[in-house]
Amino acid sequence: MTKRYQPNVIINQLFNDILKNKLKNNSYLIKSDDAQYTFEIINSDDTYIFGKIGRYKDMISFQLRDRETLESSKISKTNTQDLEVFTYLLIDRSNYLISYLKEQSAPSISVLSSLIDNVYGSTQSLFGEVSSIMIEDAIPILKKKDTIGSISYKVAVPSTEKINIDALGLSEKDFEMLQNQKSVQFEVKLVAERNKSAIEDPNKLEQFLKKIMKKTEKIKVSAKDTSEYMQTYNIVGSIMTKREKFEFDKDSTNIESEIEKKLKKTYENNKEEIQEYVVNE
Repeated sequence: MTKRYQPNVIINQLFNDILKNKLKNNSYLIKSDDAQYTFEIINSDDTYIFGKIGRYKDMISFQLRDRETLESSKISKTNTQDLEVFTYLLIDRSNYLISYLKEQSAPSISVLSSLIDNVYGSTQSLFGEVSSIMIEDAIPILKKKDTIGSISYKVAVPSTEKINIDALGLSEKDFEMLQNQKSVQFEVKLVAERNKSAIEDPNKLEQFLKKIMKKTEKIKVSAKDTSEYMQTYNIVGSIMTKREKFEFDKDSTNIESEIEKKLKKTYENNKEEIQEYVVNE
C-alpha cells in the first residue's frame, strides 16, 4: 500500500476537532505501546499549537531538598495524582513541523503518531505518523556550517591487497593466524583541534568528501553553526535535525510562556532552511 499524506487543510480539520471536542482539562490521554501519555494543550491558534507530552514517573527516586539547610522532604501528592515528566513541543500548523524541548528521560514526540489513532481509530485510509525529514545529500548543508568537526568513514580493503601490517598494530605472525578473511575494514576518524574547523574552505570540503565517496558513502561529519551544538550528519540519507542552544529565564514567573516564545523564535529563525528539505506528497 502506498502512503498518501493528507493535505494540511484535512490535518487542520482533525486538530480543530480534537482541540474543540476531544480534550479534558485541555488534555488528551494517549495510549501507545502499552504505555499512557498525556498530550496537554497550553496555547493554540491558527498558526501554532504549543503544548507538552507527559509520561508517568515513579516517585521512589525523587524528593525535595532545601538548598540552604540541606533538609530533605517527600513530594506530596493525592491518591489520584502521578509525578509526570514531559516534553514541550511547538507545532507549526502551516506544515505540521514539530519543534521541541526535551530532557533526557522525557517522552519522545513520536508519541503524537498515536494521537490520531486513539481519537479516530487506525484504518487503511487514516492513521497518524511522526517522521523525520531525510536529506539525500548533506554536503550543501555542511558547506554552510561555521565549524566542521570530526570526519569519520570506513573503508574495506580486500584480503588480496597488501596492507601495512604495522599500521594495524599486528605483527606478521599475528596477521597470518587470521583465516578466511574476506576483507580488512578500516575506520578512519579525522579529529579537528578544539574550537577549530577541520576544513575551513567550503569548496575544499566538498572536494575532500567527494574523493572519499569514491571509496565509500558511509561518511559521518560533525558540524555546527555558531548558535548550534555540534551534531553529526551522514553524507547520504541523513536525518534533518537542528540542535540549537536553548537559553531562557528559568526564574520567570511564567516559565511556559518563556519557553513558548523561545521555541517560536528558534523555529522561525530556521524555518526557511528546514522547509527546503520538506517533501510535500
